Amino acid sequence: MCQSSRWLLSVVVVVAFPAAEGRADEPVAAAEWHVAPDGDDANPGTKDRPFATLERARTAAREQERSGDDYATIRLAPGIHRRTKPFLLDSRDSRLVISGPADRSARIHAGRPIDRTMMRPVGEGPMFERLDPAARGHVVAVDLGPLGMKDVARPADFYQDGGGLPEVYSGDEPMPLARWPNDGPATMERVLDKGKWDGPAAGRRGGSFMAREDRLARWNVAEGVWLEGYWRVPWDPATIRAAAIDAAARRIDLAAAINGGIGSKYAPKGELGDGKEPWWAVNLVEEIDREGEWCVHHSTKTLYVWPPASGADLFIARMDEPVVRIENATLVALQNLVIEGGLGDGVAIEGGRKAVVAGCTLRNLGGNGVVVRGGRDHAVKSCDVFALGDAGIRLAGGNRAKLEPCGHAATNNDVHHVGRRRKTYAAAIQVGEFRREDMPAVGCRVAHNLLHDLPHAAVLYTGNDNVLELNEVCRVALTSADVGAFYTSFDWTSRGNVIRHNFVHDCPRANAFYLDDGDSGDTVEANVVVRAAAGPFVGGGHDNVIRHNIVVDCPVAYHVDARGVDRGYQTNATLRKWLESVHPDRAPWKDRYPALAALLDPATDAARPRGVIVTGNVAVRCDKPLRTSAKPGGLDGCTLADNLDLAAGTGGNDPKFAAPADLDYTLGEASPIFRKIPDFPKIPFATIGLKRDAYRRTLPARSADATTPAEKAADADASQRDIEASNDAAAGAR
Repeated sequence: MCQSSRWLLSVVVVVAFPAAEGRADEPVAAAEWHVAPDGDDANPGTKDRPFATLERARTAAREQERSGDDYATIRLAPGIHRRTKPFLLDSRDSRLVISGPADRSARIHAGRPIDRTMMRPVGEGPMFERLDPAARGHVVAVDLGPLGMKDVARPADFYQDGGGLPEVYSGDEPMPLARWPNDGPATMERVLDKGKWDGPAAGRRGGSFMAREDRLARWNVAEGVWLEGYWRVPWDPATIRAAAIDAAARRIDLAAAINGGIGSKYAPKGELGDGKEPWWAVNLVEEIDREGEWCVHHSTKTLYVWPPASGADLFIARMDEPVVRIENATLVALQNLVIEGGLGDGVAIEGGRKAVVAGCTLRNLGGNGVVVRGGRDHAVKSCDVFALGDAGIRLAGGNRAKLEPCGHAATNNDVHHVGRRRKTYAAAIQVGEFRREDMPAVGCRVAHNLLHDLPHAAVLYTGNDNVLELNEVCRVALTSADVGAFYTSFDWTSRGNVIRHNFVHDCPRANAFYLDDGDSGDTVEANVVVRAAAGPFVGGGHDNVIRHNIVVDCPVAYHVDARGVDRGYQTNATLRKWLESVHPDRAPWKDRYPALAALLDPATDAARPRGVIVTGNVAVRCDKPLRTSAKPGGLDGCTLADNLDLAAGTGGNDPKFAAPADLDYTLGEASPIFRKIPDFPKIPFATIGLKRDAYRRTLPARSADATTPAEKAADADASQRDIEASNDAAAGAR
């Protein structure tokens, strides 16, 4: 999405060592070294006689004497800089910039190339007969041993993260793992046995179900057949080995149990399932039936692949460590680079201060794009992040006990098509890790990002005093449900987070802002939501403020419930443990969040939401402007008042959006909203989303969902059924 430009070595580094928001004075250049794919480490590292490796350039930078504001620069020439192990930067590498050409033609690549000479045709014989007739004559076999993969292991009976399988790429594009059906899932005809998932391990068993199709007769269960699916709920997929297949009866017995057993959690009472549970088969040689597909045959350590007709170079991702690791370094910058081809993360930053990844492309990775853990004031800025197995950007840091912020930021990034291997809880951007004391998030900022085309959430967040603002989000929850574009869950102490000035649109299977299962103390204000399952959604928590949001063309504008009564929040051990661990009756917590300490008092009914404020919001053409779900008196501790319903959205109820057909929801000066809600703010709509800077020269046009109105309605109905069923579940323990 960035306009390409020629690389000029004389150009001064665009931005070096920025603070978390990317602003800093230009440092003084001390020296620079050059690295090229055809270089030689015996060279002096000049432009004309470059080094061959990053390690040699790093050594040269370490040996240089620098002081004050001096910094060193390593410049990578265009081409592929191959890695077989992580490139490490540590405290000895402070004040160092590693920079590629402005057109991002320098690629740090951890993949193993698959030479065409390694490919052998699959001729007559048992394997040839197993191939789909359309694939015969196209599929080739590649021994994995010469690619350094003699140890490729058979997957476990149960996995949720790719199972140790590699990734295969053609040029810049990921190639699809063989699966059936090719597009979309199959659904169970009937659940036969939910399985047994608790008690002694020896007594557990996987579930059994009847398939609708006869296709499973082709599969060789003795060699291993793995099935992926959303077996019980639409946010918890897993891949499970088939222990037995009775093709005649279309019966499949699973080798491992899933928590709660297979069959929809929301099936009609008395039924084992609802006949809609999605599943599909993966990594079967029999299911290579189109160009680009591949699978790993574990017993023979062989890759079978149908190479694309384009003739593009193929490579395989196996290195499961970060491509670049930055540990306890200060003032380190990676800029204008492509980082790709690993099975692990692209960049891992731990400890240190003011490291920045700016203007980079992170793609074709089995793990996360960038992971920031600990340290202070690290930044991921103006990057393009996509085609990842896990999340896009993860931020964690700060001292939660002392409520000291880390200052990390993710700004101006375009993140999409992540979660290829871990399909849920692998968001475009994740702030903190749910209920993990070693991954806190205090004082992070997520701003001006474009987050789109995602299987689950756009932003997962937890922790304290984080600001999520000015982001554009669209087309999320594409393969899951019961989630939010912005999602947080199940923690009374995750407070002080501000979600403001975001634009969420065309997400019919997701709530825009989902404060799920007791999340408390957040402020959701001055956001614009268009065509989502719901706008702000408060699920049983305390002290949440929902204010001055605009929600357009949604089934539900705002939702508040008291689910904690039925779900036993008053005595929930996890909620209590986290509450007591932060000592809310002591400084600094009692000063920062004075309402929290009241939950310690046994006399306080912590199951009933208290302090929730929903006021000054606007619903435009929404079926239900405000939906509540609670027993009588269950929401007495909440303020739900002075919200505006422009039901028709026309005539005197026309909100006067600037150009909604072009996704411009700027309010005109004559909008009745300003008259009817005098303190309604002017939402800075024009500044939401990506912005131009030294790294991002052009911006993409906004686009709505490409699905038809009928498909949108079906998605919205399905999502709403899932959400309402979840809310109505009495015990609801996940």
